[in-house]
Amino acid sequence: MVTCAGQATTPMVAAVNDAVGVSYAEIVSSISSKSAGPGTRANIDEFTVTTRTALEKLGGADKAKVIIVLNPAEPPILMRNTIYLRVDNPDMEKITKAAFDCMKTVQSYVPGYRFLLEPIIQDDIVTMMVEVEGLGDYLPVYSGNLDIITAAAVNIADKKAQLLIGGAK
Repeated sequence: MVTCAGQATTPMVAAVNDAVGVSYAEIVSSISSKSAGPGTRANIDEFTVTTRTALEKLGGADKAKVIIVLNPAEPPILMRNTIYLRVDNPDMEKITKAAFDCMKTVQSYVPGYRFLLEPIIQDDIVTMMVEVEGLGDYLPVYSGNLDIITAAAVNIADKKAQLLIGGAK
């Protein structure tokens, strides 16, 4: 599994890459400092490297950069991920369709995943922002960064279980 920012942004980068090609991806992930535990705080460098690697190897970006912000705001903020992409073929119709299809797929296992800023384009730069609100069942709603990790793991486990019992993929 990859970081919370990787779970929130890699599928979107991959979707746009499949549609029009992505030569560069840069994400800024902002999470509430209250939802960042000691593991996250002790491993910021690993977080940025792991997420960058996911954007390149899984998302398909030729190059990538990752920034994380631990925001101490009160009340705590929801997880927000700003995604900047330099695309090879700036076709807004293809980009928008790919982004919305991706959002629907992620929402199937992370209900609080949504656009805060729908894709916009200027020249060959696409900008969008996704927000992740937690379910609030066990953790506060501002802990979307923790919920997306759990939801992604459960989604993969469900798919693996279906394969093992011979069900649908």
